[in-house]
Parts: sequence; structure tokens; C-alpha cells
Amino acid sequence: MSPQFQNMNDLVNYLDFVESRVEGLEGQVETLKMKNETLDNYIKNLSGDAGKILPKTGLISPGFIQRAFTVWSHYFVAQLIISVPIVCIYLIIVIVMVQQGISNIPIP
Repeated sequence: MSPQFQNMNDLVNYLDFVESRVEGLEGQVETLKMKNETLDNYIKNLSGDAGKILPKTGLISPGFIQRAFTVWSHYFVAQLIISVPIVCIYLIIVIVMVQQGISNIPIP
């Protein structure tokens, strides 16, 4: 719905406001174009050196199955790292409790 103007001054004020907004948006568009060109140039320069910069991992593989198994294997290794110390502590506690229980058994 377009605004209704009572007199010519309202129209001129509205047009000035719209013009200032357009100028601001044009400035933003130019800024975004410059950033886009900068990023495009960076990507073009990176394409030859991507093998040197990017890690050798299946996480950035184009194949879905390879990425999925890479994620699963990272999860599996993390679970091992977390669970092995817990299992060791548990076994130590069980061994100590068994030895204490055996030493308290009366010998006939």
C-alpha cells in the first residue's frame, strides 16, 4: 500500500527519504561486491594450494560414505580414550575389593 500525500512537501520529504535509503543500499551493494571479488580471488589462489593447507582427512571428502565412516571412527576413538581409564579404575577397585574379601575369609 503506497503512502498518501496531503501536499507537495510530504511527497518531496518522502522522495528524499527514499533517495537516501537507495544511496545507502547502493553503498552496501558496492561493499558486498568488493568483498565478493576479494573472496573469489582468494579462492582462485587457494585452489592450487588447497592440498597443502587443508588436512588429509575424510571429513572433507566429496563421498558421503567416506565422510560417514570417518565421523564414526572419530567417535569410536573418542569413546576408547574416555572409557579405557574408567575401565582401569573400575578393575583396580574390583581387585582391591576381592583381595580385601579374600583376606577376611577365615582359614579352617
